[in-house]
Amino acid sequence: SQSAPVRHCVMNLIFYFDQPILPHAGGTERAAYLLAQALSRHGHRVSFLSLQQADAPPGELPYFTLPRQDTLFCRENREYVENLCSAQKTDGLINCGANQDDSFFFSHEHLDIQASIISWISFDVRTGLDYFPSLLRKDFSTWGNTIKTLLRHALLPYKKHAAVSNKRRKYRDMFRGSDKVVFLSRHYTEDALQLAGAPERARLYAIPNLLTYDPVQPDLSGKENAVLYVGRLADSPKKVDRLLNVWKKVQPLHPDWHLYLVGDGPERGNLERMAERLKLENVHFEGVQEPAPYYRKARILCLTSTHEGMPMVINEALSYGCVPVVFNSFHAAEDMLPDRETGRLIPPFSLRLFAREMDELMSGPYVPPSTRVLTNYQPEKVIPLWMECLQDQP
Repeated sequence: SQSAPVRHCVMNLIFYFDQPILPHAGGTERAAYLLAQALSRHGHRVSFLSLQQADAPPGELPYFTLPRQDTLFCRENREYVENLCSAQKTDGLINCGANQDDSFFFSHEHLDIQASIISWISFDVRTGLDYFPSLLRKDFSTWGNTIKTLLRHALLPYKKHAAVSNKRRKYRDMFRGSDKVVFLSRHYTEDALQLAGAPERARLYAIPNLLTYDPVQPDLSGKENAVLYVGRLADSPKKVDRLLNVWKKVQPLHPDWHLYLVGDGPERGNLERMAERLKLENVHFEGVQEPAPYYRKARILCLTSTHEGMPMVINEALSYGCVPVVFNSFHAAEDMLPDRETGRLIPPFSLRLFAREMDELMSGPYVPPSTRVLTNYQPEKVIPLWMECLQDQP
């Protein structure tokens, strides 16, 4: 019923992430901020906690920072969290960094707290294990780097075995130390069960991220011949170099089109040099910007990642009438783009097929994507799922 989100008792909740939880930060931080704001609007008492200091914390909700910022795992931080939960009479501590090693800290085996520990997994459970060779950084620029690349390739089977074993141990520990574990899709719940077996303690839930923007009617006159990437410029898992190689194939066929890269990161310099080396035209590195104006003018959004969780940029693009073209390299991709009217899923990691789909979209008239799927990410759908999770008793 429509009254479901407001009829629950008031809860005291703390959202934790190692980075500051801010509205315009990365995907995990933004998802946490949006959910916290939505739960606060429903009458719950919500606070933020982070390892790193926020330069300008959002003023609407209480914000706390751990005393030791150089390491999470120390007595000072453990005692701080225990005292904070006691003072706040915390009902639920939501660890937004559960896909990292933070899950070993936010565990009933480590913390003496009465609050429920909710581990929120914001990434693909397998995080690249299905495409392990694609995570290998290749560098053939010198003989020395070539030898290192070949050695890394030879060690791949052993590295993958170790990665699977470590992930299995991590999820078994998480299932034992958490009261609840929240995944972004039922596919990820199934992946975790297959990997780690039935949980000893935790209950498992599948809840998608909230929409960042309300869907708008695309302004057809405002659409330009523009392709967009929004996200960090990082080699793994984003692999924006793939997009530059695709652009090398399609841009000469469409000389009046432009590619905008909105975001920053450690690979920006390498990507800029790659664009120069490939003599790419109409490529614009925009840095960190508010993405909405770019969504308004772009016709196509591209995502060439090796793995993702439930990338908010796909729903953001759909909200503004951009057609997503995405490698089908993460298990929630088919939830987000269920048909070709919504977006184009490309077999990983065929640059030829990616370029072919882009060429088709760039050649034809602009057709706005279907946005029916966005109803799954509206607050009316998502918040009741979170309230069911938070209110469930062991």
